[in-house]
Amino acid sequence: MVLRFIRRVGIFIGSLIAAALVMGLVTWLVLQPMGAQLRESGAMPAIGFFIGLLTIVLGGLIYRDIMEREERGG
Repeated sequence: MVLRFIRRVGIFIGSLIAAALVMGLVTWLVLQPMGAQLRESGAMPAIGFFIGLLTIVLGGLIYRDIMEREERGG
């Protein structure tokens, strides 16, 4: 029971890390050309919040997919 909980927490943390890596790469590729304009316009805090929210959502979707596969696999 405790090992199952620890395993699920580890999968959740791994899912968030995977999502953060993906979002970091995508953000860098998309926002790199527009970096100076975004900093000057003051939009960085809003974009940072949006990216953080998307990272949490993507991490949750990855976690859900792993848990569904685990339940089907037995």
